[in-house]
Amino acid sequence: MTTEETANSLVRHLRALLRAERLIGEVRLQAVLKRSGLYAAAALLAAFGLAMLNVAGYLALVPRFGEAGAMLAVAIIDFVVAGLLVVIAARVTPLQIEVAEELRDQALAGLDAETRIAVSEVSGFVRRPFQMAGAASILVSIVTTLLRARHRR
Repeated sequence: MTTEETANSLVRHLRALLRAERLIGEVRLQAVLKRSGLYAAAALLAAFGLAMLNVAGYLALVPRFGEAGAMLAVAIIDFVVAGLLVVIAARVTPLQIEVAEELRDQALAGLDAETRIAVSEVSGFVRRPFQMAGAASILVSIVTTLLRARHRR
Protein backbone atom coordinates (compact mmCIF):
# COMPACT_ATOMS: atom_id res chain seq x y z
CA MET A 1 0.00 0.00 0.00
CA THR A 2 1.46 3.38 -0.96
CA THR A 3 1.62 6.39 1.30
CA GLU A 4 -1.11 8.11 -0.71
CA GLU A 5 -3.38 5.08 -0.43
CA THR A 6 -2.73 4.95 3.30
CA ALA A 7 -3.56 8.64 3.67
CA ASN A 8 -6.75 8.18 1.65
CA SER A 9 -7.69 5.21 3.77
CA LEU A 10 -7.07 7.22 6.94
CA VAL A 11 -9.31 10.01 5.66
CA ARG A 12 -12.02 7.48 4.78
CA HIS A 13 -11.92 6.04 8.28
CA LEU A 14 -12.02 9.48 9.84
CA ARG A 15 -15.05 10.40 7.73
CA ALA A 16 -16.78 7.16 8.70
CA LEU A 17 -16.01 7.87 12.34
CA LEU A 18 -17.46 11.37 12.09
CA ARG A 19 -20.59 10.08 10.33
CA ALA A 20 -21.05 7.42 13.01
CA GLU A 21 -20.68 9.98 15.80
CA ARG A 22 -23.18 12.29 14.08
CA LEU A 23 -25.61 9.40 13.65
CA ILE A 24 -25.28 8.46 17.32
CA GLY A 25 -25.99 12.07 18.29
CA GLU A 26 -29.05 12.24 16.05
CA VAL A 27 -30.45 8.96 17.40
CA ARG A 28 -29.92 10.11 20.98
CA LEU A 29 -31.60 13.44 20.22
CA GLN A 30 -34.60 11.62 18.75
CA ALA A 31 -34.84 9.46 21.87
CA VAL A 32 -34.71 12.53 24.12
CA LEU A 33 -37.43 14.21 22.07
CA LYS A 34 -39.64 11.11 22.24
CA ARG A 35 -39.11 10.82 26.00
CA SER A 36 -39.80 14.52 26.47
CA GLY A 37 -43.03 14.21 24.52
CA LEU A 38 -44.14 11.32 26.70
CA TYR A 39 -43.23 13.22 29.86
CA ALA A 40 -45.19 16.24 28.61
CA ALA A 41 -48.17 14.04 27.77
CA ALA A 42 -47.96 12.47 31.22
CA ALA A 43 -47.89 15.88 32.86
CA LEU A 44 -50.83 17.12 30.79
CA LEU A 45 -52.80 14.00 31.56
CA ALA A 46 -51.99 14.36 35.23
CA ALA A 47 -53.10 17.99 35.28
CA PHE A 48 -56.48 17.58 33.56
CA GLY A 49 -57.47 14.02 34.33
CA LEU A 50 -56.46 13.99 37.94
CA ALA A 51 -58.40 17.13 38.71
CA MET A 52 -61.63 15.46 37.67
CA LEU A 53 -60.66 12.08 39.08
CA ASN A 54 -59.67 13.63 42.38
CA VAL A 55 -62.97 15.42 42.77
CA ALA A 56 -65.00 12.36 41.80
CA GLY A 57 -62.92 10.03 43.95
CA TYR A 58 -63.02 12.34 46.90
CA LEU A 59 -66.81 12.70 46.71
CA ALA A 60 -67.22 8.92 46.41
CA LEU A 61 -64.90 8.13 49.33
CA VAL A 62 -66.04 10.76 51.84
CA PRO A 63 -69.06 8.77 53.09
CA ARG A 64 -66.97 5.64 53.65
CA PHE A 65 -63.59 7.00 54.96
CA GLY A 66 -64.35 10.55 56.03
CA GLU A 67 -62.72 13.65 54.60
CA ALA A 68 -59.09 12.93 55.61
CA GLY A 69 -59.19 9.28 54.56
CA ALA A 70 -60.74 10.15 51.21
CA MET A 71 -58.03 12.76 50.53
CA LEU A 72 -55.30 10.27 51.39
CA ALA A 73 -56.75 7.55 49.15
CA VAL A 74 -57.06 9.92 46.20
CA ALA A 75 -53.48 11.17 46.69
CA ILE A 76 -52.07 7.62 46.76
CA ILE A 77 -53.88 6.73 43.54
CA ASP A 78 -52.50 9.93 41.94
CA PHE A 79 -48.93 8.98 42.80
CA VAL A 80 -49.33 5.43 41.48
CA VAL A 81 -50.68 6.66 38.12
CA ALA A 82 -47.90 9.27 37.79
CA GLY A 83 -45.27 6.63 38.63
CA LEU A 84 -46.58 4.27 35.96
CA LEU A 85 -46.41 7.02 33.34
CA VAL A 86 -42.81 7.86 34.27
CA VAL A 87 -41.82 4.16 34.04
CA ILE A 88 -43.38 3.91 30.57
CA ALA A 89 -41.57 7.08 29.41
CA ALA A 90 -38.22 5.83 30.75
CA ARG A 91 -38.46 2.61 28.70
CA VAL A 92 -38.34 4.40 25.34
CA THR A 93 -34.94 3.47 23.92
CA PRO A 94 -33.72 3.71 20.34
CA LEU A 95 -32.90 0.44 18.59
CA GLN A 96 -30.71 2.16 15.99
CA ILE A 97 -28.14 3.23 18.60
CA GLU A 98 -26.56 -0.24 18.58
CA VAL A 99 -26.06 -0.12 14.81
CA ALA A 100 -24.56 3.38 15.00
CA GLU A 101 -22.22 2.38 17.83
CA GLU A 102 -21.08 -0.69 15.88
CA LEU A 103 -20.35 1.51 12.87
CA ARG A 104 -18.34 3.88 15.07
CA ASP A 105 -16.37 1.00 16.59
CA GLN A 106 -15.55 -0.35 13.12
CA ALA A 107 -14.38 3.11 12.05
CA LEU A 108 -12.17 3.35 15.15
CA ALA A 109 -10.67 -0.08 14.46
CA GLY A 110 -10.01 0.84 10.83
CA LEU A 111 -8.49 4.16 11.87
CA ASP A 112 -6.24 2.39 14.34
CA ALA A 113 -5.08 -0.12 11.71
CA GLU A 114 -4.47 2.57 9.10
CA THR A 115 -2.56 4.71 11.59
CA ARG A 116 -0.31 1.79 12.44
CA ILE A 117 0.32 1.15 8.72
CA ALA A 118 1.09 4.84 8.15
CA VAL A 119 3.49 4.89 11.10
CA SER A 120 5.30 1.81 9.84
CA GLU A 121 5.66 3.35 6.35
CA VAL A 122 6.89 6.67 7.70
CA SER A 123 9.21 5.10 10.27
CA GLY A 124 11.80 4.44 7.55
CA PHE A 125 12.08 8.20 6.98
CA VAL A 126 12.27 9.14 10.61
CA ARG A 127 15.39 8.96 12.72
CA ARG A 128 13.64 7.64 15.79
CA PRO A 129 10.92 5.29 14.55
CA PHE A 130 10.15 3.87 17.98
CA GLN A 131 9.35 7.30 19.38
CA MET A 132 7.18 8.07 16.33
CA ALA A 133 5.29 4.78 16.67
CA GLY A 134 4.82 5.44 20.39
CA ALA A 135 3.42 8.91 19.67
CA ALA A 136 0.97 7.53 17.12
CA SER A 137 -0.10 4.81 19.52
CA ILE A 138 -0.66 7.41 22.23
CA LEU A 139 -2.63 9.58 19.79
CA VAL A 140 -4.90 6.69 18.84
CA SER A 141 -5.41 5.84 22.52
CA ILE A 142 -6.29 9.45 23.35
CA VAL A 143 -8.80 9.72 20.47
CA THR A 144 -10.38 6.39 21.43
CA THR A 145 -10.64 7.41 25.10
CA LEU A 146 -12.18 10.77 24.24
CA LEU A 147 -14.77 9.20 21.95
CA ARG A 148 -15.70 6.57 24.51
CA ALA A 149 -15.99 9.23 27.24
CA ARG A 150 -18.24 11.24 24.95
CA HIS A 151 -20.29 8.11 24.28
CA ARG A 152 -20.91 7.56 28.01
CA ARG A 153 -22.49 10.99 28.49
